[in-house]
Amino acid sequence: MHPARDFGFNEFSADGSLKQVNYASKAAENNNTVVGIVGKNCVVLVTKGWAVDALAVSSSTSTFPLDEKIAAAFAGLSGDARPLVNGTQAKIAQKRFEFGEAPSLNTVANMLTERMQEATMHYGSRPFGVSILVGGTSDPEPKLIQIQTNGDTSTVKAGVVGKNAAEIQTFLENNYNVDTLETEEDTVKFGIKAILSTGFLTANEAEITVLRDNYKQYSKPEKQTAIENAI
Repeated sequence: MHPARDFGFNEFSADGSLKQVNYASKAAENNNTVVGIVGKNCVVLVTKGWAVDALAVSSSTSTFPLDEKIAAAFAGLSGDARPLVNGTQAKIAQKRFEFGEAPSLNTVANMLTERMQEATMHYGSRPFGVSILVGGTSDPEPKLIQIQTNGDTSTVKAGVVGKNAAEIQTFLENNYNVDTLETEEDTVKFGIKAILSTGFLTANEAEITVLRDNYKQYSKPEKQTAIENAI
């Protein structure tokens, strides 16, 4: 059975869209920035912490491991990211127990979007104020999936969500070429350059995560070196 759709708490705008989804989208667009890049042998997630209020995702809490070779980076409200992470980690653990291996990246993305869409269907709940890039190397090839606040998904080679997304997307479309991303260092450098295309980036506000044989997050000295190499 499909979950009951109770719209008692939801409001529709003149164009038929849910106002609460529109509000959630604004929250995701006006805080931190998340860039994801697929290289030849890895996926890289680079974030910049923009927000200053207590609810917003900070640069130290925007990327979360979901499995050994899968991670999700969130643009938007940190309070909304954590329950999505916890629920997805539990579902992945259950899949591992049942089948003896990690689920595909598409399956993991579906776990996230199903929970996001459920939040728009029940009285007393609101949409999650986050957009997500989920990447991994559990599939035969490195892969990146972009998830919008309304639950729409797309598989991309390079993607961005959050603040300044439109400008950075233009940079990605004009400059992405997987043939130039032979190594982890090349891929990290390109991800940093994408964020630098709209301003500056420091080690304190950056988060750099690499997915290859496992989940790896850069230390502050490693972030500083990577940023200097990209400038």
